[in-house]
Amino acid sequence: LEFYHKYVALSKNDRKPLMLAFAQGGRFALSRERIHARPRNYYEKLLVALSRGVNPQEGFWMETVWWDIFHPEALQSKTPLCEFPVLGETMTRGPYADAGILDAILARVPKQGSDR
Repeated sequence: LEFYHKYVALSKNDRKPLMLAFAQGGRFALSRERIHARPRNYYEKLLVALSRGVNPQEGFWMETVWWDIFHPEALQSKTPLCEFPVLGETMTRGPYADAGILDAILARVPKQGSDR
C-alpha cells in the first residue's frame, strides 16, 4: 500500500485495507483531458519509481491502479467503484466448478463473523 499512497493517491498511508476494482490486462483508452488531469511531473515521478529494476513489484500495482491514476478526483481509497460481495455469499462457480478449486479456496478462507 505504500506505493499506492506515495505515487498514486499522493496521500499518507493510513494502513487501512484497500480493495481495488480493475480489469486485468491494462487495456484502456483515455482522452487527452483525462491524461492532463494530472501534471506531467506526476507521471515523471511514477516513471522513475517504475524504472528501478527489470521487473519491479510496483509494475504489478500499475495494472490495478489505472483508474486511480487517471481519475484523481475519484480515488478508490476514498470512494470504492462498487460494492464487493462478502466472500462465499454470492460468488459464482464459473470455470472452477469442475476442478473443485473454488471449494478448496472457500474451505481455507474464514467466513465473515467467524473466529477462524
